[in-house]
Amino acid sequence: MNLLKKYILGTFFSLFLLCHFAIAQNDPTTTLNLHKCFPYIEKLPDQTLMIAPPQNSKTNHKTYILPATPATTQWGVFNNQQIPVLSINPGDTVSIETMAASDNQVVPGTPIEEVVRMNNAVPGRGPHTITGPIYIQNAEPGDVLKIHFNKIIPRSYASNNNVPGKGLFPEEFPKGQIKYFYLDVKNMTMQFAPGIVIPLAPFPGLIAVAHGEKGNFDTIPPGPFGGNMDLREMKEGTTLYLPVFVKGALLWTGDSHAGQGNGEINLTAIETAYEEFNITIDLMKQKQLTWPRVETPTAWITVGYDKNLNKALDILKKETIKLIMEQNDISQEQAKKIMYATWNCPISEVVNGVKGVYCIIPKKGEKQDSFLLAKTDSPSQYITYAKDNDVENAMKKASMEMLNRISVEKSISRIDTYSLLSLTMDCRIAPHQKGEKEVHCMMDKSLWVA
Repeated sequence: MNLLKKYILGTFFSLFLLCHFAIAQNDPTTTLNLHKCFPYIEKLPDQTLMIAPPQNSKTNHKTYILPATPATTQWGVFNNQQIPVLSINPGDTVSIETMAASDNQVVPGTPIEEVVRMNNAVPGRGPHTITGPIYIQNAEPGDVLKIHFNKIIPRSYASNNNVPGKGLFPEEFPKGQIKYFYLDVKNMTMQFAPGIVIPLAPFPGLIAVAHGEKGNFDTIPPGPFGGNMDLREMKEGTTLYLPVFVKGALLWTGDSHAGQGNGEINLTAIETAYEEFNITIDLMKQKQLTWPRVETPTAWITVGYDKNLNKALDILKKETIKLIMEQNDISQEQAKKIMYATWNCPISEVVNGVKGVYCIIPKKGEKQDSFLLAKTDSPSQYITYAKDNDVENAMKKASMEMLNRISVEKSISRIDTYSLLSLTMDCRIAPHQKGEKEVHCMMDKSLWVA
């Protein structure tokens, strides 16, 4: 019997190695992917076996479980011809599992050189592994998905990848590095280094509907479809509104974050995967929307994205004025005055090719003054400040000043400081009507616990 077991296992392993060798011969960049050698697990899942039992028999909506498997994920591209892995009705809930980047291969033990190799293996392919797409019945172009984030549970580890040649300061860190972290999901904290503790604030770095055009689209640049927005306000309890461009909408998510700074300057956040991203998806018929919006219990959030950060700011202003007009039934000039009176506009990211900014607008009846942007330290924050006719140059100046300062004052290597700033620094644009643009960057002193 023992000899038979050894023979079976030996034969199985030999066949697997032959399969992997054959794949590698055809594609020298291939990595060890079990599903390529076992195609039966690539079959689409049986949706009838993905339904969770309801709490009571009277409920009209279903809850589905969508695991992250080779059959339910794709690596680095959106395509509106992708066969849906799940079909739901508006009002249904989906408990989604996600993977880490590069088909779950950016995990503790993987060096930065391997990350770079995987990133460069296929031109036009992003690093993100995305779960989906989910088909929403009755969704048509011109409609809007209303997606409520019920629950986010990250896994217990994460990475921050400073990829060579990427980020806001690629020339400063030509070698790059990768850091791995343990996530204390019970206390929702992460030890960055001895004496430095970062509070966790999970949010999906990427959540998208399909593009209106056919073909493969890199998952890196965000746009009107959502995507890699890196918008840290999209936390548990918020609601995202996405315009629909194709029948069924086709919804994906990935690039799961446990936290991020406003700016994400070294390219990445606290990069993890989710054991559960629980969302309820509703449909708003013929509710015209140009760009994504986010709703929190007390505020609305508008966004602007463009390759040029100055143009992104222009888009943001237009979207903000439009929302204030809609919510308050007032004129454009009145809305503009409210926008500047309550101005609170961070920079979401400057590293995805298409850069992002957003504004937090108080709901009607909620009081919010303009966010105080100081130029010198406060009792609770380190603060740097810069101005320039180009808002991205102002961002670079303020960020570099913070990097130099924290590295020296806290005796942290420059590359580790770069990583820390990407995870925690909060950069915001001052109210701007004409002249130079101001950027203020802040870091909480409470990060240093010893």
